[in-house]
Amino acid sequence: MAPGQVTLQSSVVSAMSMPSEGMPPTLDPVTILDFHEPLAVSPDTVHVWCFALAGTPETVARCRALLSQDECHRADRFVFERDRVRYTIAHAVMRHLLGHYCDLTPQSLRFNVTAAGKPSLPGPGVPPASLHFNLSHSDDRALLGLSMSGEIGVDIEKVRTNIEALAISRHYFFGSERDAIEATSEAQRHDMFFRYWVAKEAVLKAQGIGLGFPLDRFRVDFLADGTTAHIESFDAVALRNDWRVRLLPCEDGWHAAVAARGDSWSPIVCNLPSL
Repeated sequence: MAPGQVTLQSSVVSAMSMPSEGMPPTLDPVTILDFHEPLAVSPDTVHVWCFALAGTPETVARCRALLSQDECHRADRFVFERDRVRYTIAHAVMRHLLGHYCDLTPQSLRFNVTAAGKPSLPGPGVPPASLHFNLSHSDDRALLGLSMSGEIGVDIEKVRTNIEALAISRHYFFGSERDAIEATSEAQRHDMFFRYWVAKEAVLKAQGIGLGFPLDRFRVDFLADGTTAHIESFDAVALRNDWRVRLLPCEDGWHAAVAARGDSWSPIVCNLPSL
């Protein structure tokens, strides 16, 4: 770690263990954009940043200035202003944070994109080669995960009750997952559905194959602690069996998950000191 980089012992990050110990902070994007210190993530951890996707017109303009020309075009293609704002803030904050991990300006970052649409670093001239990241957003929040140890996937979802949770799980989920969802009370069914959903999507995003892979071709098995899961893949060529999932603590009405390979890693929920 280079001199001056922020370590895990500083006030910038706070270790997360069990959900009972507090919710991850949903940071104001301006607070993140006003932060200017180098960042580094150790090999046995995944840094997780949760931030809001709302801001004043001045904040949105500030964010847009960080985007590439292609990202500006993508933002402009959204029909609704709300979606343009959320996209702009999400990608600008991501660029800002990645810049501090890479010691580069946000505007200079270039991404490689896989055939499945997953962006990665490095692009031309972007260190460090082993920094992996993944972005997810739902409603007015975003989740960014970063790792030095290999590919990761993150997913955040607001629990929605306007979907057919039973019908979707019966058609697309694995048997034991469907059983767990059906066994819950009607009042808790959507919550249980999204608990499995974030775990499954985080794994597919980590593998880089997305929802094109059938959801019933792998099983999520939650351990006794209820926050950790292993998976069993029935197509190990397309989806490896060594992914592990950690659920993040969230307030009622939200679920979030991180997926990475192996068991020797922990999520670190990042916070910022008062500026």
